[in-house]
Amino acid sequence: MSIPIDLSQMITAEQQASAALDLAKARARARLAAHVSALRAVHITVLPGQDMIYQAKEAEARAWLATPAANLSDYPLLAAEIGITAPDPDQLAQLWLNMGTLWRQAAAQIEALRLGMGAAIDAAQTVEEVEMAVEMIG
Repeated sequence: MSIPIDLSQMITAEQQASAALDLAKARARARLAAHVSALRAVHITVLPGQDMIYQAKEAEARAWLATPAANLSDYPLLAAEIGITAPDPDQLAQLWLNMGTLWRQAAAQIEALRLGMGAAIDAAQTVEEVEMAVEMIG
């Protein structure tokens, strides 16, 4: 006596491989996101709104250095930090610009890693290829 088999209920080997690949890619993307977050955290202060403060400082620094004999009262962030981080507004403004440049250089390298690894994960056709991409993440 044979037992009837409902083939519509069975998962094919191809479907299993596809599901395994999707799961491997999802895990790889999560690992990549965590790695990129950790790399960024080395270079930034993770406080709500701090990125806006840094952008405002850089804008003030550019404006200060571009305007000889500027009135310091028009630059509240610069005025607040003189004597703490640097002794005068010119040195502080230059420091802020230098820090912005250093951040952009680090950010460019991190972004290249994020995009390159993301593309490698997306292009993977097998779980093994995903695993090879993950190994390159670190």
